[in-house]
Amino acid sequence: MRNLSDGAVLEDLVSRFRRLAPTQRCLWGGMNAQQMALHVGDASGAVLKQHEFTAKTRGGPTAVRRVALLYFLPRMPRGIKTGADPAAAVVDPAQFGQDVERTVALLQRLATAPPDALVDRHPILGPMTRAQWMRWAFMHTDHHLRQFGL
Repeated sequence: MRNLSDGAVLEDLVSRFRRLAPTQRCLWGGMNAQQMALHVGDASGAVLKQHEFTAKTRGGPTAVRRVALLYFLPRMPRGIKTGADPAAAVVDPAQFGQDVERTVALLQRLATAPPDALVDRHPILGPMTRAQWMRWAFMHTDHHLRQFGL
């Protein structure tokens, strides 16, 4: 299974991110390209304990959701409601390149982070191991890059 800690996978995601253009239109959803870059970077930062997730914590069968998403689905499905609203983020178009590079740097840092550098639970999927975070980070990033045709 592809995951962020695999060097080739990380290199592919970084390459795809660096092809993102500020005027690129999304194929689904309401974010623009810069909002998407900020969202992926913010999610990576949350995993790295830099700040809280914007998604709302949910109860229920987190283990079932975690196993289904990370091990049975080939891709992250569209339309998962998390409570986060990345399309509402106000962006400065002059910062587009810096926002993309910030996200790339966070993905690279996340890929090599030891387990104790990572938050211990996802707000929707519940407790996560390092291996699960690496799989989730790949799936989340790939999902949003595909959202923009990359």
